[in-house]
Amino acid sequence: MPDLIPRLQDLVFTKGHIAVREGFAASFVKLHGDDWRQAQDHWERIVAHVLDSTAVDKNASGSEAIRQAVLGAVAVLDQPPLRNRCPICVSPGLGPRPRRRERSRA
Repeated sequence: MPDLIPRLQDLVFTKGHIAVREGFAASFVKLHGDDWRQAQDHWERIVAHVLDSTAVDKNASGSEAIRQAVLGAVAVLDQPPLRNRCPICVSPGLGPRPRRRERSRA
């Protein structure tokens, strides 16, 4: 599936008939501390979720289904409150929360 989903670095305003706001990908990567690998993983997971939702026409197949899923994901991610956080990350824009330290019982 990841081979079918456009990479964040390839998302541009009109590439492949997919209208994505200029700077969307860079903003999404910034939420992940500029970690392109983590942002790409989260992007693919989000698009896969949308692909398996009612946002994609059940009769759409192939590139049309992917196009609809990408547009649906961008539509959701580019609106407040998600514009400033990643729904996959535990903490908004920070990635997984650090482990809590166990207190010593002395």
